Amino acid sequence: MFIRLTKKPNDRVSIRVVENYRVGDKVKQKTITGVGTAHKDDHQKIESLRRVGEAMIVKLKNEINPVLPGMEDIVHAPIKKKQEEKMVSVSGLKEESRIHKGITEVFGHAFEQLDLFNSIDTGYKKEESNELFKELVLSRISNPVSKRKSVKEIISDKNIVLDLDRVYRTMDKVHDNEERIRKIISDATIGLFKQKIDVAFFDVTTLYFESFTPDNLRSSGFSKDGKFKETQVMLALITTIEGLPLGYELFPGNSYEGNTLIPVIEKIEKNYDISETFVVADRAMFTKDNLNKLDGKNVKFIIAAKLKGMKKEKQTEITKDVAGVLEDNKNLDGWTKDYEHEGNRLIVNYSKKRAAKDKKDRERLVDRIKKKMKDGKVRLTDLINNTGTKKYLKIDKKGSKEATLNELKIEEHSKWDGVHAVITNDTKNELTSQQVLGRYRNLWQIEAAFRVNKHDLKMRPIYHWTEKRIRSHILICFVAYSLTSFVRYKLKKLKINISFEEIRDELERLQFSIIKDSKTGTRFILPSKATLIQKKIYNAFGLVISEKSKIIEN
Repeated sequence: MFIRLTKKPNDRVSIRVVENYRVGDKVKQKTITGVGTAHKDDHQKIESLRRVGEAMIVKLKNEINPVLPGMEDIVHAPIKKKQEEKMVSVSGLKEESRIHKGITEVFGHAFEQLDLFNSIDTGYKKEESNELFKELVLSRISNPVSKRKSVKEIISDKNIVLDLDRVYRTMDKVHDNEERIRKIISDATIGLFKQKIDVAFFDVTTLYFESFTPDNLRSSGFSKDGKFKETQVMLALITTIEGLPLGYELFPGNSYEGNTLIPVIEKIEKNYDISETFVVADRAMFTKDNLNKLDGKNVKFIIAAKLKGMKKEKQTEITKDVAGVLEDNKNLDGWTKDYEHEGNRLIVNYSKKRAAKDKKDRERLVDRIKKKMKDGKVRLTDLINNTGTKKYLKIDKKGSKEATLNELKIEEHSKWDGVHAVITNDTKNELTSQQVLGRYRNLWQIEAAFRVNKHDLKMRPIYHWTEKRIRSHILICFVAYSLTSFVRYKLKKLKINISFEEIRDELERLQFSIIKDSKTGTRFILPSKATLIQKKIYNAFGLVISEKSKIIEN
């Protein structure tokens, strides 16, 4: 519910309490009650009627959700005239509580802007469930902890009646409405762009559990978090170049990364024509099956190529070209050339800076092996058992416990220093080679998205055990990430470039103290002083920070 001001004939303004409701896929509005009318120039009366309307909203919400007292907005009583003000005893003043309003107001506003206020459309007490769903999402943004700790903090901060079982029941409802919620998010992202989305980034990561027992979803596999003993799931995420989410899918923890791309694309296709969008992904997605299926769906792609896995003739052609240009110019900073590869464009790029890094990384690894060597041999048990170490070793016979350096392999690998390539089905050259490479280099955006999810929103470790609760937990985190993305996108459009962490810190410092005069019983709101960046964040969403001390209506 919210206040709507409507211009009427004869320069009058009508003040009404209005509520959104859904009819199919459309959101409509209905008037709950009229508050009053005033002349358009009578700003004092308009403001007075607005406050009356706000008090009505709070009262209505309390009647609808009586089990959630404390979640309602604070009602401000009109400030008394100076001659009616009572003396306040400073010695009798005591802080009753402190309210963190920044996260609730800004991200709560974004929650409603994304049409998420009616996410749960099934089950008993839908409005209460939607309100608690919103609280769980906002709690994940303000202080991401376990659901058990979240309940304790909500009870402590808002003085409400709430138990863990009710949170879990709400999570089950969230799971039951998973497809609906995910569609709301993707529709909101697509709706921000008047034209087609040019680029979509795809990547996967692993999320581990505080558990060692595998099941259909949780299983052991290669962990990107370095948690090789814990069970895990695989999360595949697709976003726009601005980091706005288009969708995600969950896969068992032992899934092969390359098999995750097509299912996610097929999910996106149901809601959006992705044929005009370039899908950008790293080399884990470089499989012949993926390229053929993307081509068959008329989906354009830019994917990092596995050069060392190509046919020897192609490898030799590329390394000879690189050696040739370097022979002509040893100080060459960069070089790019297009090749044909199985009907696609293979764009090879050489970078002097990258070459220096590749050489340094290889020499560091070889030096580590040499330090372990004795009489030209090294015991395999003395080395870290991974593919990075093994690629420079030569084992004479199967089952041998010792190895020597593979000098030929070291020399072969040195030919690829500084060389990187991407493959694309843009054979009509809609993009130049540099434009293709530029889009691939922006893949860091989705890596940043994973960092926000994993570290800032603490999507992992996961403490839930059932598949329903696991999916619900990840969906709540995904909605929280979506809100952070939309808030950052809105601020960036206004040239306010700050990280999510900075936004959260600023809004967390925006507080209101509830002060009580123990002698008179009068209670006051004392707001903290707002910073310039806090005001900019609020202004971006058409919100105003109240900086005046006010009496709370008893």
